[in-house]
Amino acid sequence: MAKPHSRLAILAGLLWTLAALTTLAPACSNGTNPSRFDAAPPGPSDATTAGNDGPSFAEAGPACNGEFDCAVPQCEDGKKTTLTGTVYDPAGVNPLYNAIVYIPATREAALDPIVTGATCDQCATTVKNAFELVQTNAKGEFTFDRVPAVKDLPLVIQVGKWRRKITIPTVETCIENRVAKGAARLPRNQSEGDMPQMAVVTGGCDPLACLFRRIGIDDAEFSSPTGTGRMHVYQGEGGGKLATGKGTAPKPESNLWNSTASLKRYDIVLLSCECNEYENTKLPSARDSMKEFLNSGGRMFATHYHYVWLKGGKTEPNGPFESIASWIDDGSSGSSKVTLDTTFPKGQALADWLTFVAPNEVLANQATFTDLRANVKSVNASATRWIYSSGTAPDPKYISFNTPVGEPEAKQCGRGVYSDIHVSSTRSDDEAIPTSCETGALTVQEKALEFLFFDLSSCISDEKGDPKIPR
Repeated sequence: MAKPHSRLAILAGLLWTLAALTTLAPACSNGTNPSRFDAAPPGPSDATTAGNDGPSFAEAGPACNGEFDCAVPQCEDGKKTTLTGTVYDPAGVNPLYNAIVYIPATREAALDPIVTGATCDQCATTVKNAFELVQTNAKGEFTFDRVPAVKDLPLVIQVGKWRRKITIPTVETCIENRVAKGAARLPRNQSEGDMPQMAVVTGGCDPLACLFRRIGIDDAEFSSPTGTGRMHVYQGEGGGKLATGKGTAPKPESNLWNSTASLKRYDIVLLSCECNEYENTKLPSARDSMKEFLNSGGRMFATHYHYVWLKGGKTEPNGPFESIASWIDDGSSGSSKVTLDTTFPKGQALADWLTFVAPNEVLANQATFTDLRANVKSVNASATRWIYSSGTAPDPKYISFNTPVGEPEAKQCGRGVYSDIHVSSTRSDDEAIPTSCETGALTVQEKALEFLFFDLSSCISDEKGDPKIPR
């Protein structure tokens, strides 16, 4: 048996060895690229660092709060851990302005469900529980200056009820991290994310339905109103049908705008020009239903003769939204140069964006559009003019208005637009939707209409003011 003084000597030796190992053991990171252990939440009064030349992961002062907050590096020499990228349309071709991009509050945080149908979606309530949130500029670009250095960082892209969640594999510390080109785009189909429920009414004088195939919506999303697609097709006067195997595109007067309840199934209703007013299919009771749909948070895109929904027709004038503008009956201006209205922030953004995506076709905020009409003489205070004729009579070609008209911004829920710009004068490709629709590059006026469609889709705020950051 060992003597007492021998046991004490052995114990002292063990303690000395343990202390030496603790002093000499390398850290789990190399100082430049800290490990996930370095990014772990520190205790209430200490700060975990990656050595003298590396970033700290806990700010001085109060303790950090949660996984992402505690994983934000505090870099030296003015460096930052940033995340940059560009948001694109579903096709992954054109960048999108005013898209919301955010890092959820936690890795496991479930996204709030998006309710289908007309709802009051004001910008103040669009996003909840975001760790960091930014919006894209006129080139679709975004930058986060405060980013947790973690693996598999969730990132959400959203425009109104369009929403897609992607994952950033790795965020490196104290450098610019860039999202791969085309990765941050809106969903093409429901398997990729959330999409609004839309209804498109075809018409004999405007292939509006085909625009949405060209901006990237999958063919599977075009269906009859009884189908599961996100783009329900109704056959208006002279308009195209659904492609074989897609079901039947019913008449809108007996299946869509015949009741407020039918309209409220949808987030957005898209109305292609039917070559005439056809007031017999748009009775005053139907116009009242459309007004209620818009006041409840619905969105409406109306082209040319669908001004009936706004100002009324020849037989039944005094429509529910007649007051937003001064109107002209049956005006036509063919092809001409138009001017992009830059007197308000979003109008300037449209001009900057269109110049960026169509540099050879836009000069000094002007471009040549085809197949134009002239049914608006001027807009009143409740409406916003986006595009107008460049001639001596600057009649508006595209206007928008929030609803209920005349209410304060805090009480407005919906949005309507009226377009005297047809999608195309050269395409006639909507006979069998979507398979007959041409693909390929958009024309300059189709690009402008794409920008305006996604503005229509976005959350509600004052159109004439700066876009509000959702909170």
